[in-house]
Amino acid sequence: MKINLYSIFLILIYLISSSIFGLVSFPVQKEDLILVISLLVIVFYAEEVNKSSIEEDRYFHYFFLYSFFAALVMAYLNFAQPVAYSMKAARLFIVYSILLIALNILLKNLKFNKIYVFVAILSFIMILINFYVYITGDTSILGEDAIVLERLGQIRIVIGTFTIIVLILFSYHHLKVSKLFIIPLLGLLLTVIVVHKTRSALFPLLLIMILPLLRVYKAQFFKLWLLFAGIVLISFMVSGYEKSILSPVTDLFMLLIEESQTVKTSNVNIRGLELAYFWDFLDAKSMVFGYGMENITFKVLYVSHYYLSDIGIFNIFYLHGIIGLILFILMHWRLYRVSKRSNSAMHLTGRSLVYFQIVSPSSVFVYTPEYMFLFFVIYILVKNSNDKMQRELQIKEELYE
Repeated sequence: MKINLYSIFLILIYLISSSIFGLVSFPVQKEDLILVISLLVIVFYAEEVNKSSIEEDRYFHYFFLYSFFAALVMAYLNFAQPVAYSMKAARLFIVYSILLIALNILLKNLKFNKIYVFVAILSFIMILINFYVYITGDTSILGEDAIVLERLGQIRIVIGTFTIIVLILFSYHHLKVSKLFIIPLLGLLLTVIVVHKTRSALFPLLLIMILPLLRVYKAQFFKLWLLFAGIVLISFMVSGYEKSILSPVTDLFMLLIEESQTVKTSNVNIRGLELAYFWDFLDAKSMVFGYGMENITFKVLYVSHYYLSDIGIFNIFYLHGIIGLILFILMHWRLYRVSKRSNSAMHLTGRSLVYFQIVSPSSVFVYTPEYMFLFFVIYILVKNSNDKMQRELQIKEELYE
């Protein structure tokens, strides 16, 4: 019975954190719903709260708790934002701390075969939703929070980008477990290329997927890339350049080249202007402790076309200062360290999440509950896998004694 409840809690938290793929708009803030459900898990399974896990996860909690309390103080000092407003803006970090404790309980007995089924089903749901809206143009099924834009003269829908990033890395590394993962992997890649048209996700993903060929997978994974290249070539030959899946790839590369050659409107130049704009707000104390998080209802500071999300890791430095940046790095270092203990598919997935955050040119995903939920899941599964490996090693040593 408990295992079933574990699964129900997990799926419920994920669906809320992802806003059910942009299909609904919650009447209550999803951060608050996640907090309530996480607290229910901790209360319901109080005897299973693992104090040693909280200690092992201390770098996560250090970053979250520091970011919360520093945001309250610095937002008041820098732009006189009321504490109640600051608490509403920064409560996300308290939610993360509570969620991490709850997930340690919920993932304790999760079996890998159940994960594989969940990943396969979720991948096809993401592919179908994205391509349905893209092909039909029917955005009426989407909630108010869904992002519908235009790029390269075509509709650009951003549904579940953060989930898709994790699913791509998971499927790619689990090809060594089952070659059937090639099906969702190719479908998800095409979703990023054709529907999302997102360079900040596509190019880091391709880079991360190529690197293991040389270090871990070696010759066997060149077959994957040959297969992918073959599919692209067949599409090119059958449907012609303008309608092939090669077209969105070349269009994104051409957009990158054109912007790099344009001085005033280039992507790099705009981000440079954004960096200079936000830098002007900082003084010595803000560089150390952060500037503070502005509540959207108190919005008084920023012009509408400048976004912190465009300038990558500077986002962390700006909001949380040098101290927050160090703690943010330590949090990712923790995942990297536990993922370095093996070259299993799950361990490689964990390391790839760290690599993605490093090489991604813009977004910092710590402010996205959907991504952080999956980030925690991968981290805990890797950590639990390491514990299992250690126990098996101890049993073997005892047998030999």
